[in-house]
Amino acid sequence: MPQTPQTQPYHRKFRNFLLDARFQLKFASYTVVTTLIVAGLLGGFLWTTTATLFAQTQVAVKARAQAAETSKELGTCTLNNDIAKNLDNPDFEKQLQERSEAIDKKYEKDSAEIIETRAQLERQQKVTLLSLVGGLIAFVLFVGMASIVTTHRIVGPLFRVKRMANEVTGGKIRPPTYGLRPGDELKDLFDAFATMVTSLRSRQEADLKRLDELLAAARASGAAEATIKGLEAARLELHSRLER
Repeated sequence: MPQTPQTQPYHRKFRNFLLDARFQLKFASYTVVTTLIVAGLLGGFLWTTTATLFAQTQVAVKARAQAAETSKELGTCTLNNDIAKNLDNPDFEKQLQERSEAIDKKYEKDSAEIIETRAQLERQQKVTLLSLVGGLIAFVLFVGMASIVTTHRIVGPLFRVKRMANEVTGGKIRPPTYGLRPGDELKDLFDAFATMVTSLRSRQEADLKRLDELLAAARASGAAEATIKGLEAARLELHSRLER
């Protein structure tokens, strides 16, 4: 049965996404729990990998710091040896000062670079941790919302099919004036129910027409009053059903 065309685009409203809250939230919770398990395993693997890399980087930074200390000690030892060899050299004092200042500047420069490298490493660790946690939370929220939206496209058609069934149960047999929303699933099921209701309606209309013919024939043939009243009662009841 062709669906009633919608005169304007359908806009889904957020408050209407939970048509069957129990089913949709239950389905979403199952999906979220599964996602959490998978994301937790993946996040643990990524964190272990990045932690190993950061640990190796820390070792490299410590090695650089030790190398700077060793370089300063070697420079100092070399300078002390030169002092012992040039005790009688009057010009050596100026050279001593310049070399000593050069050693100190190089050590200070290396120390500053090491401190900055450590600070950058700590910042990268924090950013990585926040990114992993934030990404996990965002992913779980996205999966949860996607589950609700997906089930909404299924629950909506089922809600309309249930509405048709309740109307038929209540004696209201009319083809639905509403159709499915864009993007809804279970279109074949909805169309099958709509076709069934239309078929029932057509049969009742045919029965009403047949009763009208029988009633007219009974009156024309001068049938018994009881027969005519029985046909009129049946026609009235069937007509009232069609008018509901």
